[in-house]
Amino acid sequence: MFDLDGTLVDTNAAHVDAWVRAFARHGYKVHADRIGPEIGKGGDNLVPDVLGAEAEAKDGEALRAASQEEYLRLAKERKLRVFDGARALLEELRRRGIRTALATSSGNEHLDATFASAGDDLRALMDVVVGKSDVEHSKPYPDPVIAAVERLGVSPAECAMIGDTPYDALSAKRAGVITLGVLSSGLGFDERALVSAGARRTWRDVAHLHAELDDALRVASPGSARLTSEVLERLMRDALAVAQEGMGAGEAPIGCVIADGGGQVLARAHNAMNRTQDKTAHAEILAFRALAGRVPLDARDLLMVSTLEPCVMCTGAAMESAVDTIVFALDAPADNGTARVRPPESPESQMPRIVGGVLAAESRRLFERWLEAHRGEPQAAYVEQLLARTRNVPADPAEAARATGEAMDARRGAADAQGPAAAVQG
Repeated sequence: MFDLDGTLVDTNAAHVDAWVRAFARHGYKVHADRIGPEIGKGGDNLVPDVLGAEAEAKDGEALRAASQEEYLRLAKERKLRVFDGARALLEELRRRGIRTALATSSGNEHLDATFASAGDDLRALMDVVVGKSDVEHSKPYPDPVIAAVERLGVSPAECAMIGDTPYDALSAKRAGVITLGVLSSGLGFDERALVSAGARRTWRDVAHLHAELDDALRVASPGSARLTSEVLERLMRDALAVAQEGMGAGEAPIGCVIADGGGQVLARAHNAMNRTQDKTAHAEILAFRALAGRVPLDARDLLMVSTLEPCVMCTGAAMESAVDTIVFALDAPADNGTARVRPPESPESQMPRIVGGVLAAESRRLFERWLEAHRGEPQAAYVEQLLARTRNVPADPAEAARATGEAMDARRGAADAQGPAAAVQG
């Protein structure tokens, strides 16, 4: 999947200028250096993040319309440039049979104007095009990436996003898709900004990525298995069976399996806190302990599959172990480590793609059964809280990712509204 602005076409400066003019038309003096760090978001997010909720309510729609008018005018006045290597990269991916999608916050008029100005309509090389009119929320919400995944008809774990801003990485991360970053935004987003937002690795631009395409594909998909929905569900059913074993032993029904890049299970474990009286005896940690010495320390293709969203400790362990993909069933809203742990920056670690909502209803039923038999026990309060907060279990991973995006509304102003320095911390 590709972002457009700053990734395939050199348009970010024009977008900054369009917003400066749009704000000025409505009496707001906003400098370019304040707008630049917000480019990469759609206008539905940019306006409230720059001006606040009151101005959004008063002038948001008018400002977005003005910005569009100004951008269309600039696209006619200037000769926008397709980045060197963009067409060659798309053609090479097509030659290899790798499907592509455009996932952008731009609308159809923007796209038409951009490609007309550049004199090269890259949409002809795309299998799927998703724009502003196709989604409810723009980046950094996951909606554009989710829509592209659905139209491609694949699992998010089979996809990679190529983008130039932290908002591309945040959008992809929340959709269960990894990001390969390019440093061509022209907005000052460096390697650390993209990696901190969730990008797995960065390249100078799409020409550099094209030159190192084989390496980029290994980074995106280090294992030999295609991580289809069927593969993820097969592994999750194995984890659910382990969780049932744990429940039979008096433990909360949390099971984990760790598989290699070919999808073969290497280790299984369930929670053992009651038996061991060890609060760190989570299923994921015990599975890692069972795996010790059986895979190389530099393995980067492992899959960690858990019936409950991993906590901070277990998510951190997966990152330190350079796990390729974390898959979980039921959300753990109170302790959702996958949202609370900042992506690693050390080269021996790795930001996993994180796919939630796989067989979530089956996991929830296990907790309901456990609670019927264990009310009044120490872990019962946690399970009661978990069930209360997950009453409306998403039907599939895409719905789970959308729910994650919607939850951003409640946290708005604490992260993304403060610009990229806060946004990259998720």
